[in-house]
Amino acid sequence: MIIHLDLDCFFASCERVRNPSLNGKCVAVGGRGDPFIFDKKPSRDKKLMTLNSGAFVPSLFHSDHDSRNYFKDGDTIRGIITTASYEARAYGIKTAMSVHEALRLCPHLIVLPPNHLLYHTMSHELMEYLSTVVPVMEQYSIDEMFGDLGGWIDDADTYEFIRDLRNRITMEFNLPVSIGASSSKWIAKLATSAAKPYGVRVVRRSEIELFVKNIPIGDFPGVGKAFSLKMERYGIKTIGDAWKSDTLIQSWGNQGRDLYARLRGEDNEQIQPSRSRKGIGISRSMDHPIQERSELYRRIHILVRHWSHTIMKLGVNPTTYSFSLGYENWGSSKKQYTLYRLFNETFLHAFATEKFKELDIHPHIRVRYIAMSATKFTHHDPKSFDLLEIQNDTKMRSLTDAVTKMRDKYGMDIVRGGGEL
Repeated sequence: MIIHLDLDCFFASCERVRNPSLNGKCVAVGGRGDPFIFDKKPSRDKKLMTLNSGAFVPSLFHSDHDSRNYFKDGDTIRGIITTASYEARAYGIKTAMSVHEALRLCPHLIVLPPNHLLYHTMSHELMEYLSTVVPVMEQYSIDEMFGDLGGWIDDADTYEFIRDLRNRITMEFNLPVSIGASSSKWIAKLATSAAKPYGVRVVRRSEIELFVKNIPIGDFPGVGKAFSLKMERYGIKTIGDAWKSDTLIQSWGNQGRDLYARLRGEDNEQIQPSRSRKGIGISRSMDHPIQERSELYRRIHILVRHWSHTIMKLGVNPTTYSFSLGYENWGSSKKQYTLYRLFNETFLHAFATEKFKELDIHPHIRVRYIAMSATKFTHHDPKSFDLLEIQNDTKMRSLTDAVTKMRDKYGMDIVRGGGEL
């Protein structure tokens, strides 16, 4: 059997571990996309966190925030809800709702700024514990994990095992968790959804058809909004409908065949103890769109510094870079580039600045969004580095290594480029 664990209201639950007086109260954790990253005053405590790894576990920068002012922008309340306790959800508060709207629905709501260091630490400690009681574990996201019980626990004993595991996690970590189990990875994840909150559910192979019959197709893991709408146009509204449409779905090529196998619980997809990261990106939306290009490029330099540090810490060498600018009420401009250079921060600053200048096709329109990402690492797509640049890149790589160590020790802002001044 494969098990799936989902930590209930994880961020809010972590805050309750730190502050038990929050138990039983309407609590939410909100976010603003780190509005302080562009502060001109350097911070000594901003650090990159890479405790947890995986394709769905982002690297984050942590810095302590003043909770009294975090959501305030003058007289305006900014930010969105990222996690809400079940007590808060009873008032209609949902993920992605604005903090302003959440406070209107529940005036006594306690809204806390995110403490990513706490969340990553607790997730990491839980994974370390789970690895001692389940032979093969996979970190799917910061609050979701998969485990393989095959050859360890008899199928007949699965329910007792996951029930006891849930209770042990609650006792050891004071974190509520729901656990699902099935012969298929993705059916196990659906079982967890059915078990929430703080429940356990086993769906045996013979029970899969009846279990999934009336579940909306859009609720199946990996079926995005666009694909869900496509299926609904063919009258496929539930997973049960999809089971009856094998010829149609499998006619959509490999993607359709893989999806159909998953929907039936016949994919035989294995647990991956370590997931290969596919890309590294950083982006920010601005509460106040930027008109001055000098300020725009100052912010681009700050984002590149953080982006470069993440790439160095994760030890990868990208070959494809994507950049995007979003304009206020005027769409966006984006482009992707592929080149084979030995990664270093000096190269990245120059390259990103040049490409963002090319992207800025509306220089008189305010910018509301900046994004950059790196993909296709050399271990995925091995080719020779640019021989004309390799000597200088090697020298700059050594410098970047030294700067990375300094930032690890003294904080991200200890070394900043002249473009940020």
